[in-house]
Amino acid sequence: MRGLSVVITTDGLSWEKVDNSIDRVHNTLKSQGLEYEIIFSKSEDLLNNYKICRYSYICKLGGNLKHPPEVIPALIKELDYGLDFIILHKKNYKNRTSKILHGFEVDPYSGFQIFKKEIVERVSIKSTKPIDAMTEFFIKAKEAGYKIETISAPFLINSNIKESIKTQDKIKIFFSWIKHKFKSSEVIPFHSNDVTNKGEGFHFKGTEFVNHTLLENRESAFFRLTRVQTTGILILLAVLTFSFYTNWLLTLKVLVAILTFLYFCDLLFNLFLIIRSFSKEPEIKIKKKELKVQREWPSYTIFCPLYKEWKVLPQFVTAMNRLDYPKNKLQVLLLLEEDDTETLKRAYEFNLPSNFEIVVVPHSFPKTKPKACNFGLKKAIGEYSVIYDAEDIPDTDQLKKVVLAFEKVNSNVACIQAKLNFYNPHQNILTRIFTAEYSLWFDLVLTGLQSIEAPIPLGGTSNHFKTSKLQTLKGWDAFNVTEDCDLGIRLYKNKFKTSIVDSTTHEEANSDANNWFWQRTRWIKGYIQTYLVHMRNPYSLMNSWRDYHIATFQIIIGGKTLSMFINPFMWIITASYFIFRAEIGPFIEQLYPAPVLYMGVFSLVFGNFLYMYYYMLGCAKREYYDLIKYTFLVPLYWLAMSAAAWVALYKLLTAPHQWSKTKHGLFLENNKALLQVESVIGNNLVDKDIVKN
Repeated sequence: MRGLSVVITTDGLSWEKVDNSIDRVHNTLKSQGLEYEIIFSKSEDLLNNYKICRYSYICKLGGNLKHPPEVIPALIKELDYGLDFIILHKKNYKNRTSKILHGFEVDPYSGFQIFKKEIVERVSIKSTKPIDAMTEFFIKAKEAGYKIETISAPFLINSNIKESIKTQDKIKIFFSWIKHKFKSSEVIPFHSNDVTNKGEGFHFKGTEFVNHTLLENRESAFFRLTRVQTTGILILLAVLTFSFYTNWLLTLKVLVAILTFLYFCDLLFNLFLIIRSFSKEPEIKIKKKELKVQREWPSYTIFCPLYKEWKVLPQFVTAMNRLDYPKNKLQVLLLLEEDDTETLKRAYEFNLPSNFEIVVVPHSFPKTKPKACNFGLKKAIGEYSVIYDAEDIPDTDQLKKVVLAFEKVNSNVACIQAKLNFYNPHQNILTRIFTAEYSLWFDLVLTGLQSIEAPIPLGGTSNHFKTSKLQTLKGWDAFNVTEDCDLGIRLYKNKFKTSIVDSTTHEEANSDANNWFWQRTRWIKGYIQTYLVHMRNPYSLMNSWRDYHIATFQIIIGGKTLSMFINPFMWIITASYFIFRAEIGPFIEQLYPAPVLYMGVFSLVFGNFLYMYYYMLGCAKREYYDLIKYTFLVPLYWLAMSAAAWVALYKLLTAPHQWSKTKHGLFLENNKALLQVESVIGNNLVDKDIVKN
């Protein structure tokens, strides 16, 4: 700054100057009697100097000033109108390395820069060397979503002075860009100002994500795998490759033995759950006389996330209005996406009851149901809360039953799951088998899990929570496409329990094969996400050293998902053995030593019979006796699930957070199905006095 005179017109803006020079500039500045505050810093770390600045904009001026400082007010206006970081042109500056590797051609070492201080407050710099630190600062500013622009400005008369960057520094700059290309990108949380305006979220590689939760990414499905998991998988693949290379037959024997043992364990565990379900009757039952007692009911919030669901919105509004619960204690939040103009239009046209509220969820990514629910959770005022899907029709007394159920259980029960079933079970063959599956899962398997106080993968709807406990858990994982399953496991990890109440919410069974396939693909993808997330620290599933439910998690989440991938291959081996026994029979027999063979035969003969029998039991418990004969088609259903599993794996790799939207309201186009629906719910589907459009 020697021999430099600087005159800055600030137009009334208050500002400060941070200087780390060690020459006579201190005394020179003091002798000028300047009116602005001067802070002298002895630190040579420019980024640390940025942090001690007090104002919202920071301007960096180099000692060899090339642009008139009078341009600063105009640059501040550019920051006010959308830019975040401005660098004034250096003459003939070119850096193809930064452009090729990082997508922008800027000079981090320019002497004239102006930018928002929040950038410094958001990004963390790990590099210690000055050149590396400045490079990292620019890259992270870009990854944090900030707009960095280079702008032309007039040069001062003495601006033809040559740059003083040494050759060795230029080499350091070159390698600094390369080094940071191979560094892993970081999640950069929102600045507090953005949290206030947009909600909780972060940037990753320049993309903005708003998840409306403080749930940490290590507990989220945002990343598919951690480094440890990736390393573990690579080591496993390397071991398998080496094993096949050295002794492929022994390797096959070991793999077949492991898979057969897993099938056998799953068979025995399911048998155990079914027996427990029938012998213990673990679901909470509420008597009618308990519901009739006059009392003060607690406040309740209903979340209804909708996206392009205007066809079934009338029946949902009707169903919610028919709930036997004091309207002055019931808050119904219709969570509608900002870009879903059709549903918004229809919703505003309805004659909604006064306790209904249309909540517009701002457009952001990820575009998922749990993201919308997190947004709604901020507006919840109920002591209890529940999620209902757009096509749901719960029992009218369900909320009262749940309140009474919470009063019967221990205080560590944070969630009560209502049973799910369908109101259009007879629409076609697919809905019949789908109904049999749901009847088995919700009426037998989940109740069996409750009887042993195991972690319960929640259903996607009718999960009733103590709102305070849900807030403690930080809501839902916005990046998990089966957020219900994930939340059920997180409840257990945080020492909360889930119970099941004897009340049913009826939904629409998928009647379209293509629609069912993509719905199932999403479910399987979500189960894989859940498994991978909670296997990052599997010991967190153990609340004590005697807790065996880490094994339960492996069977229910991991084992059942794995079986969908393996089933077709095991069926092919079995069929090939009988069809081509003369040609390949002896080889297949080599893969099954006596103990493995016995387990395999038992699983093949008794296991498949028992699995189909369980479907029959589920139908019988629901008194759907006419559906029992359709359970013989279940093997074809399993085959379709296996196909969906492989597509789910592909989607996990290519579009992990994409929400495959399930179309609802298909039954409305089938008059026979519509009559069946009204028969199941015992009332008209839509109350015309409530829904006027």
